[in-house]
Amino acid sequence: MSRKIYLIRHGKIKMDREKRYIGITDLPLCMEGIAQSMNLKKFFSSIYIEKVYLSPMKRCIQTSDIIIGNRNVPRVKIKELMEINLGKWEGKSFKYIKKFFTEEFKKRGENIDTFVPKGGESFKQLQTRVVPAVENIIKQTTGNVLIIAHLGVNRVIIGNILGISLSDIFRIRQNYGCINELVWNDKNGFWLKKEFNLNMILCEK
Repeated sequence: MSRKIYLIRHGKIKMDREKRYIGITDLPLCMEGIAQSMNLKKFFSSIYIEKVYLSPMKRCIQTSDIIIGNRNVPRVKIKELMEINLGKWEGKSFKYIKKFFTEEFKKRGENIDTFVPKGGESFKQLQTRVVPAVENIIKQTTGNVLIIAHLGVNRVIIGNILGISLSDIFRIRQNYGCINELVWNDKNGFWLKKEFNLNMILCEK
């Protein structure tokens, strides 16, 4: 039996125009993010979903609430799907980190897979908690599943599926509100079809 696992990145979040390190900082959706989620709702309106698994962060909860609406679909919050913890870098602008954490900024660029910002976690640590969680989701379900998560989390999941090393996962694009449509074969235990970063009309380009 084959079924679909839909991996989604939440809608766009509320923040200023300056690029910042946003990991576990719990920000809500902006108006554009709400519009993106409404568009996703239309896409999934006629698709059977057995269960929704999501990060317990506001932006994922809001995205889920909009997509599912009043449909009778169970939703399960999983802390392992939370975005990467950036520790002391959380909320700081790229410019600030580059200026005041110059050496750490350089080390992260050279060792993106293993570098741990103070008080945070590395992508290797993120992979260690995320991949088993997804494997458990597949084991616990038999129908189509919706997973709503984050940029870093999705990159780790997709990288694991495609065999892309953590040092290269920034090559993986995940726009706000995008859909990754994966087909899982329960009988043989492998992925049959993979469509990544599918964008709806209102998704960020």
